[in-house]
Amino acid sequence: MRKQSRAQAETRRRLLEAAGELFAEKGFRVAATREICRKAGTDIAAIHYHFGNKENLYEAVLRYADNLLTDAVPDFSVSRQRSREARLRSLIEWVLSQCFAQGQPAWRWKFIEQATVELPPSLEAFFRSNILPMYQALDSICREFLGEGASQLQVRFATRSILGQCFYYRHFQALIRATEAGETFSAKGLHELTEHIVKFSLAGLKDQARQLKRKRVRPHDAGVSRARRAVVRGNMERQAKGIVP
Repeated sequence: MRKQSRAQAETRRRLLEAAGELFAEKGFRVAATREICRKAGTDIAAIHYHFGNKENLYEAVLRYADNLLTDAVPDFSVSRQRSREARLRSLIEWVLSQCFAQGQPAWRWKFIEQATVELPPSLEAFFRSNILPMYQALDSICREFLGEGASQLQVRFATRSILGQCFYYRHFQALIRATEAGETFSAKGLHELTEHIVKFSLAGLKDQARQLKRKRVRPHDAGVSRARRAVVRGNMERQAKGIVP
């Protein structure tokens, strides 16, 4: 019985790996169950036995890919005592570490990217467990920088812009390696990349915060300031002419 259980577990693993590769390459609709079974070295009945149908197999592959994360999603809420700059750096560093994690099958990220295009219902569970906590934490940090006067859309633009920088290097790493001589994604390279994205993001957030602060000055207040400056300027001119002491 124990030997049989090990054999069944191995068959299930081979199906998950084969399905992951083919779903990543062709997508859910095009990847055929018979092709998956041939790649896994099993017969078609194995899918029905272990997963029931193709839809269940796809969901199982998504959960399998989820479990391949090298580091669990940190509880970003416990780090509120750290400065916002330190939290931003930590979050960007974690995202990049997942984008370039070693020891993962080559199909994992491609499969996840394919899933975001096809948007299966099971993707929501993956999003809520892995992406949403990180997204909400970054959203909160951007809100701190931009201030309460920033709209939700302005905060989201900032959040997406920062994540977009991280995922750009993941999506285009092959092109970057091919066209940028000497650029690598080693530990040293990722540290330098983290520092660049942090520096670039901080500059953008702080500039946006300054612009929003200027826009929040009420027209009445601006008029009063101009009137006061005019009075001061007039007094100085009269003093210069000896009109007032």
